[in-house]
Amino acid sequence: MSAITNFFARLWRRFELVDRIKKLALVLVAGMVLCSLALVKIQVVDGPALSSEAAKMRTVTYPIRAERGKITDARGTVLATSTQRYNVVANPYLLRTYVHKEIVNGAGKVVTKTKAAEGADAKEKVIGTGPVEAAKQIAPILGMDRAEVGGMMVADSGYQILARNVEAGKWRKIKALQIEGISSESTTLRTYPAGNTAATVVGFVNQDNVGAAGVEASQEKTLGGKDGQRTVEIAPTGQIIPDGSETTQEAQSGQALTLSLDADLNQQAQTSLDNAVKKTGAAWGTVVVMEVATGRVLALADSATLAPMEAREKSVSTKSRAVQSVYEPGSTGKLVTFASALDEGKITPLTPFQIPYKITMKNGESFVDSHEHPVQQLTAAGVLAESSNVGTVQIGDLVSDKSRHQMMKKLGLGERSGIEMPGESAGILPSPASWDGRQRYTTMFGQGIATTPLQVTQLMATVANGGVRMPARIIDSWTDRNGAVHKVDAPKAVRAMEPDTAATLMRMMESVTGDDGTAQLARVPGYRTAGKTGTTEILSGKDSGGVVASFVGAAPAEKPVVAVSVVLNKPQTSIYGGVVAAPVFSEVTGAALRMLGVKPSTESPKLYPLHVGDK
Repeated sequence: MSAITNFFARLWRRFELVDRIKKLALVLVAGMVLCSLALVKIQVVDGPALSSEAAKMRTVTYPIRAERGKITDARGTVLATSTQRYNVVANPYLLRTYVHKEIVNGAGKVVTKTKAAEGADAKEKVIGTGPVEAAKQIAPILGMDRAEVGGMMVADSGYQILARNVEAGKWRKIKALQIEGISSESTTLRTYPAGNTAATVVGFVNQDNVGAAGVEASQEKTLGGKDGQRTVEIAPTGQIIPDGSETTQEAQSGQALTLSLDADLNQQAQTSLDNAVKKTGAAWGTVVVMEVATGRVLALADSATLAPMEAREKSVSTKSRAVQSVYEPGSTGKLVTFASALDEGKITPLTPFQIPYKITMKNGESFVDSHEHPVQQLTAAGVLAESSNVGTVQIGDLVSDKSRHQMMKKLGLGERSGIEMPGESAGILPSPASWDGRQRYTTMFGQGIATTPLQVTQLMATVANGGVRMPARIIDSWTDRNGAVHKVDAPKAVRAMEPDTAATLMRMMESVTGDDGTAQLARVPGYRTAGKTGTTEILSGKDSGGVVASFVGAAPAEKPVVAVSVVLNKPQTSIYGGVVAAPVFSEVTGAALRMLGVKPSTESPKLYPLHVGDK
């Protein structure tokens, strides 16, 4: 019985074993099927995406910097350019295995390979290894601390910039060392060969070589070009795989700009201005020189101008006060009142006016002249020459507020000129509807409105140009990547007043620089000049309490070529534009006329009588 029992027990165990084997086989088969399905998914379904992701992990894209377009003045003097430079790059992974070897002779002296071939006792010697040795060789060339360079060389990275904007000569010395793991990236460094000349116009670029001030900023799209890129495959060590895939998109260089400025004239203006600021104790000053017939700005100077990169490093404001700062024009604004009255036939240069020191108008508002005097009998020309507020409000009262406001607009006040510089101010020109009883009169002599020095220069240029306003511009042309020069279209001209009005006003302004005028110091030897002084109080802002003294004029008066304005903020030696600003006008205008080759005047001016009864 026990034998039978044992037989069946063994048989049952055998069946159990077979069942286990079948189950195990089933599990194995199922596992193989699942693995196969997973492989199919990886290869067929997810394959392209995974392949793309893997490619991304082994590719690196390097930028190819576009060369920035240069900036020159009207005569070709380079004001801004780009110089070839290199970023020195280290691959710390490769530098770990760097070995510096030299060939030495029997005396232990390093010799060249040629000398080694001649001497049987020459042999190769290990001088040093790793990042420490590499830093020892490179740091002196870069003028950097060896420890600093060595620290960057041991970074846990395959890419480390050791130094930026390295000169070509220094890179050649580093390259000659043939250190595996040291390479370079080509780049450019923006430089400004003319130093501080016209620096507030030119501006500068930031650390990324993008325009941050001046024309560099306003013309970024033209100057900046378009960066390219190079994409390569790299090994885990950071090396570029020689036979790996590589794509290159070339950079497009920027286009060059030619400004209307004359660098020599601009430097003369800056020098004269800086001397005047120092002599008068003024806070700051500006000078603008404009070509009458075209609106081209030939010089735009600001006092205490720093070279572009110095201004950037010191974070000093580089705004051009001539374009961005506003002030009440004071007596130079009287030109608008006279132009309106002349244009409407309300006065002639000989129209007589009785001028007391103080006058009270019909609405009860009272006004005085700059200094006490007995009652005078002046012609309209005399009112302008002596810059009488009392006479000016009498003349302005002959013209409607609407007409005067329209004349201001036609002369470019209250609006941007469109000059190709950042941050231009439109000034402040309230509408007649907002004028109160006093402002109605103060606007007649340049108070209650605000202008930029550029706007005042443009006003004078308009009168000097026969009454036609040519909007200011500072760019002459641009040169494309193929070398073709494209002239910038001239802005649309605006007729502001009749030609006879402009000619009469010019002749009247010659008396301002005459023997009985307020600006004898504005005379330019050899040339007839015409202009207007200005003095106005600063009633608000951080400069409140002082005055702005100015002079704006044109020459030669008989056939004007240039209009020039000079503005000094808070001069301490005198408040009168005819005393502190006029001498700068004389120096700069004389320089401009000589540089432009303008012939001296040959006839004396025919001045209008200033006092009633004079001939």
